[in-house]
Amino acid sequence: MRKIILNLFVLILLVNFIGCSSEPEKPPVRVEVKKLTGNSFIGYVSVPIVEVTAVVDTVTIKDVIANNGNCRMSAHRQREFPKKLNYGQKATAGYSASCNLIKVEVVTDKGNWTVEY
Repeated sequence: MRKIILNLFVLILLVNFIGCSSEPEKPPVRVEVKKLTGNSFIGYVSVPIVEVTAVVDTVTIKDVIANNGNCRMSAHRQREFPKKLNYGQKATAGYSASCNLIKVEVVTDKGNWTVEY
């Protein structure tokens, strides 16, 4: 009986180790931070934007959170989420000009992915 229990224990350990991978999971999206610049009715502005590009067949972008939620996404961009993307398609999130983007979290149907700059 002890031998059976020991064999079962060893088998469970082997199954757990075989299922584990030393490679980190690759994100389903590429995240880029850019500045959209130009003249407006209030003068020259520089607005930070985040471009999220799908690098898998399909992914749904639920939200793009900047600086732990301290930067607010513009209202017209916020209405675009959630957004389903196919490989190579982009979603854009724009923020107020006063926002200095140093951390971006992309919430997807395949998990959350954070990039710090």
